[in-house]
Amino acid sequence: MKILHAAFLPLLAAGCASVAELDASPTLVAATNSGMTALAEAGPTVTYTRHAIEEPGDWRALNDAQSEESR
Repeated sequence: MKILHAAFLPLLAAGCASVAELDASPTLVAATNSGMTALAEAGPTVTYTRHAIEEPGDWRALNDAQSEESR
């Protein structure tokens, strides 16, 4: 029960505290102006290409080809 009181007392104190007034500076007010919004650019087009499922190829030949090129 003591742990429950220890958890709720700070929450109760914070809930009863007064809240400061919000800043109404001109830059914040201008940011909320809906007339100043810009249109979003068109996104990239996405195309789907179907690939058939195949059996794995010969990986030893591929490794040998790559090791020959790296030398």
